Amino acid sequence: MKKYKWFYIIGSILIVIATSSYFLPRLIVYMAYSPHLEEKEVQLIENIPKATNTLNMKNGKYVLAFSELRSMNEANTGAFYVIDEAGNFLSQSTKQDLAEPISMTSTNNQAYVVNNRSSQRSSIDLKTGKIESINLNKNASHSFSIQSNDDYVIYDIAGDLKNGQKLVYWQRNQPSNKKSLTIPHGFTHSIHIEKDAAYITTADPDAIAYIHHIDLKSEEVVSSKKLELDDEEYSKSGLPGNPALVFYKGYLYYAVNQVRTGADDHTVINAGKLVKIDPKTLEIVKKIPIGDENFNPDSLAVVNHQLVILSGYLETYVMNEQEQIQKRTFKIRKNQRSALDQKSTLTEQITVKGNKAYIFTMYDLRNSKDDENIRGEINEFNLENGEQLSRTIIHMPVSSYLVMTFAVIE
Repeated sequence: MKKYKWFYIIGSILIVIATSSYFLPRLIVYMAYSPHLEEKEVQLIENIPKATNTLNMKNGKYVLAFSELRSMNEANTGAFYVIDEAGNFLSQSTKQDLAEPISMTSTNNQAYVVNNRSSQRSSIDLKTGKIESINLNKNASHSFSIQSNDDYVIYDIAGDLKNGQKLVYWQRNQPSNKKSLTIPHGFTHSIHIEKDAAYITTADPDAIAYIHHIDLKSEEVVSSKKLELDDEEYSKSGLPGNPALVFYKGYLYYAVNQVRTGADDHTVINAGKLVKIDPKTLEIVKKIPIGDENFNPDSLAVVNHQLVILSGYLETYVMNEQEQIQKRTFKIRKNQRSALDQKSTLTEQITVKGNKAYIFTMYDLRNSKDDENIRGEINEFNLENGEQLSRTIIHMPVSSYLVMTFAVIE
């Protein structure tokens, strides 16, 4: 059994998922910060507009989903907010059934969010601010993944592993015609939609990864295959906004890390790489090393005919059609980089829109007395030249809120 298993505690149940490298550090941070949650709820931001059922999107740059850490049976634990580039709060929703929103994904002015401790799933119209449920009937369980493109929206229902896991999906122009099917071999990790096909990775309780080919028109699992990964090879990404599986030049590419101890039993060897997969056979064609022991590939995107490999606010790697990989450093301001270097941080979410990357860096609030009401910052970069386009500091609107995710308002 592999050392790096992807476990996550959901309510009173121990649930295994393929992302421990994502969830475990955050779970430790949240638990260590839990005394903050026991205090009476206090409004931290002054002059936020009155809560409404529909968000006011005017002049907004980001939609934020904030929530408390609560159990599965507690409702109305969070809210949506609209902020501008300077971090000013422009609008807030009424209380929502948000309990640890895992991530937001968006396509064509429609954002979608699923929750780790709530069975509620929602959409937000990024033009009108209308908030709607996207649940299939009354789903009894929460979700780990959601993905969308111009044609489809797909999310998972993290139910009983013994009976397989349900996927819910629909064509974006037919939101009322939701379909579902069951896939085997553990919980959903990454989803990539390519025309009428979906390619999905899952992991079972022993952290063994599988890949599945789904025909969305016929509602069938075309094929499933175990990914022949080496010991300690795992995907770091654990968010829908940080897709670790993409389609590029006729092949699927999957981002993995391999962390192991060297021959001296002390040296830690970190080998980030891309796993190239044939979409027809689901066989691994090759593994392509990134060549940087300090870089953990987290998210993949195709930008201007190149494959972009992202991890944090410092640098990115770009692979061309010949599978040559080059480093590109983000040109973040010197004083900002110095300030970030002195903080304990985690890269929480990476969203790519066109040739821009929006990277949310979360501060570790245990070690930041001066910033105890600041959740972190979103930095916007041009992926073609590495230029920093904007920096937005994220304040916590309410003292009991701790979990946050975002969508870009286009």
